[in-house]
Amino acid sequence: MPADFEDFFYTAQDGLRLHARLYGRELTALPVVCLPGLTRNARDFHELALILSRQTATPRPVIAFDYRGRGESAWANDAKTYDAVTEAGDILAGLAALGVAHAAFIGTSRGGLILHVLAAMRPTVLKAVILNDIGPRIEAGGLAQIKTYLSAMPTPANWAEAVAATKSINAATFPALGDKDWERLTQAIFREKDGHLAAEFDPASSMRSRRWT
Repeated sequence: MPADFEDFFYTAQDGLRLHARLYGRELTALPVVCLPGLTRNARDFHELALILSRQTATPRPVIAFDYRGRGESAWANDAKTYDAVTEAGDILAGLAALGVAHAAFIGTSRGGLILHVLAAMRPTVLKAVILNDIGPRIEAGGLAQIKTYLSAMPTPANWAEAVAATKSINAATFPALGDKDWERLTQAIFREKDGHLAAEFDPASSMRSRRWT
């Protein structure tokens, strides 16, 4: 069986090393580009990417991006670059490096905001758009909820603690999730580094969550 995905690294305009996951790269149908939430990463889309690239009537290549300071992408030297305009430019740089002129896009939360920026910067790149968990306005209550979530982000000693903490923070919002769902969600947030678990995002990127554009 082929590997589930390829790691793809490219360089942003300011020289930062950025990362994306490529699923079904050999396929020729219109690609799907997945953009995660504020502190999330490409791993959020793993199961969906497998379905889109293997199990649909028209299998499609899928590109799941890690923003700067998240996932496998390098952390920015200048925290001011953690803004939607810069991140939209990073996505365009990645698509250019891959030779992708247009695609269908799925944007969750922060990803949806970046799609609004892309619509202004390069509308021809957007052949189809799905917006998830984002609307035309960002209410103060929503920002307060994000701040509360980030302030409660734990430093777990092991995976069991990480899963329990993730569930305790999010269970009220996602009551339908089961034990396996919580495990997958936790594994998409944390990674083992130097013998301990850490969330895979630069804290400076989350501190700028109120500057969405």
